[in-house]
Amino acid sequence: MNVSVKKAGLENFDTLMEWRMRVLQEVFPMHEGEDRSAIARNNEEYYKKHLTDGTHTACFALDADSGRIIGCGGICYQEEMPSPDNHSGTNGYLMNIYTLPEVRGKGIGRMIIEFLVSDAKSRGTEKIYLESSGVAKNLYHEIGFTDMADYMKLSENVQSQLNLRT
Repeated sequence: MNVSVKKAGLENFDTLMEWRMRVLQEVFPMHEGEDRSAIARNNEEYYKKHLTDGTHTACFALDADSGRIIGCGGICYQEEMPSPDNHSGTNGYLMNIYTLPEVRGKGIGRMIIEFLVSDAKSRGTEKIYLESSGVAKNLYHEIGFTDMADYMKLSENVQSQLNLRT
């Protein structure tokens, strides 16, 4: 299979949204009667803002022979305070890395990741991280990602219970 990875922009908005919702459905299966219109609207707003201001790069993997999209990916660019492991404070969060089930295991996910990492490096991004499903961990380890120690997340239940004062 001859595959190419191409940057996607607002001109691909409908296709980006279709693939984003496909990824969300696979990672977070929809329950009967669940309404995803709010998450769809929020993703629309995200793409419109961040593709326009350059803080998100999206891409599609294409079967070069048929032109069919067989995968996608994205990277969200952020700034944090500079530190010894990130002197510039620039970082990229890989997200939405996905290939169609029938083409998995053929190196397409790796191509998407390499495309996005190359984009990040061309911008001077020093720190690149991601969250991974168990299925994809081996691929990320092969590429050179390592597990992050001491990484924690505040649970949604606690967030809703906090009484934050200003």
